[in-house]
Amino acid sequence: MSDRLPGTVDVAVVGAGAAGIAAARAVRAAGRSVLVLEAKDRIGGRAWTREILPGVPVDLGAHWLHSADVNPLAALGRAAGFTLGQSDLDREVFFPDEGRWADSAERRERHAFFDRCEAAIAAAAATGPDRPIAAVLPDHPRWRPMFEHWVTVYTGVDADAASVADYVAYRDTHNNWPVREGYGALVARCGDGLPVALAAPVTAIEYGRRPVRLTTPAGTVTAHAVILTVSTGVLAAETIRFDPPLPDWKCSAIDAVPMGSADWVLLAFDRNPFGVEDSRVATIWSGDARTIGFQIRPHGCDHALGYLGGRLCCELERAGPTAMIEFARERLKAAFGSAIDRHLAATLSSAWQADPAVRGAYSAARIGEAHRRADLAQPIDEALFFAGEATDPEFFSTVHGAWRSGERAVAEALQALEARGAP
Repeated sequence: MSDRLPGTVDVAVVGAGAAGIAAARAVRAAGRSVLVLEAKDRIGGRAWTREILPGVPVDLGAHWLHSADVNPLAALGRAAGFTLGQSDLDREVFFPDEGRWADSAERRERHAFFDRCEAAIAAAAATGPDRPIAAVLPDHPRWRPMFEHWVTVYTGVDADAASVADYVAYRDTHNNWPVREGYGALVARCGDGLPVALAAPVTAIEYGRRPVRLTTPAGTVTAHAVILTVSTGVLAAETIRFDPPLPDWKCSAIDAVPMGSADWVLLAFDRNPFGVEDSRVATIWSGDARTIGFQIRPHGCDHALGYLGGRLCCELERAGPTAMIEFARERLKAAFGSAIDRHLAATLSSAWQADPAVRGAYSAARIGEAHRRADLAQPIDEALFFAGEATDPEFFSTVHGAWRSGERAVAEALQALEARGAP
């Protein structure tokens, strides 16, 4: 859009991720004027597709179209011509110290143990105060560390910091589909034609008067209502100055649901070096928290997508992209042999914790604080309305959770505008 910002709009949306895009579409559908203010030079937020090689898109953020049977982006993706796969791949496990993949008996044993873990977490949530997931898991010398790795990449925090209550509150319909052209590309397509000011981070919001005044390096905007979709990491960093300051109950809710850590490490090859023709999900066993899982040859392409979470992710992200890529490369070599080095063609990695416009991967409630997601979603003074994945009660940490939170916040804002007779 033009560098010149409009003077006043009915609704200003802060952030052009999935929640912001959904909010802007809903405001427009209601016949109201809207402007989205985005800190980055692109839209999509934590959904971001890039090409690792020409014609080979990969996602550096949101990847799976989770709960696709109830996910509104599935229908939007199909309508826009995106290729949505249906993945039911089982996870393969490789034991480097034994130089072999887990056999069918071990696979059944792992499934049974994981079922025991899920049952233990559900029982703990139903019968007692919130606890760390690590405190309620049964023991097993091999499969407990594997389940704890799963918890870490699922929640963004290690099992000793992951909330039992938050874990069971999340709803997964187990229909999780990949998007061949990229989930980030799909989200960005949904934002086509919306009035978005890029490279316009909001630095101050004065909401003690009407209309609300938003300050950015590109100028100021006034609005009758504001939808805030930025992450709890950004809110906690106080890069946006609020006048008056946010109330204590809102600040404590922000602190109660901080951001977890997760990153992608991507390695592309000039041919298939894996010795397998099919796609598979593989975990390279390490016996401790330094475990990494991969998608091998997704969509039949000759690359591997490694996924890191929790403290290991933080450690490697701080060490830099070279360290992240080297860690992933060494683990791949342990499973597929050192010859893969000869065919490495390109690499990419994310760094969401270091991104000042995000400051983490997705939200993870502290122990005993899962209920505070409801407070995160509560508006302030019928002027500030809060959206983003962290505010959704059951689909948090997902794109569709962010999407529906944007629609929910707009419904609240429009109701407030009508109630006070705002033009």
